[in-house]
Amino acid sequence: MELRNGIDLAAVSRMEKSLQREGFWEKCFAPAEQEYIRRQAQPAQTAAALWAAKEAFGKAMGTGLSGWSLPEAAVAHTPEGAPYFDLSGAAAVLAAGWQLSLSLSHEGGFAIAMVTALRG
Repeated sequence: MELRNGIDLAAVSRMEKSLQREGFWEKCFAPAEQEYIRRQAQPAQTAAALWAAKEAFGKAMGTGLSGWSLPEAAVAHTPEGAPYFDLSGAAAVLAAGWQLSLSLSHEGGFAIAMVTALRG
């Protein structure tokens, strides 16, 4: 059995600025994520958590942000609100055979994500 973890912390203030840049939304978030972020009371906080999830995914997979695009590691939510990855493209190929668990949180101007990957 193989176990990997990835964790990332993102500043909400930095995300607020990034969301103002042209092309940032499309470069970083899948269409469903963009819709989800826009529906939230605090969109920058939500976007920071989803960004942290993508970074944590890359760390758990051992590639960082290389070899896959950010929208391919889309974060979705169950009806109860639990986050999970809706992977596509190269990110799905990279994670093939891995069982992924995702946890998100935000407090005090920061968002954090942890990914646990289990195989075997």
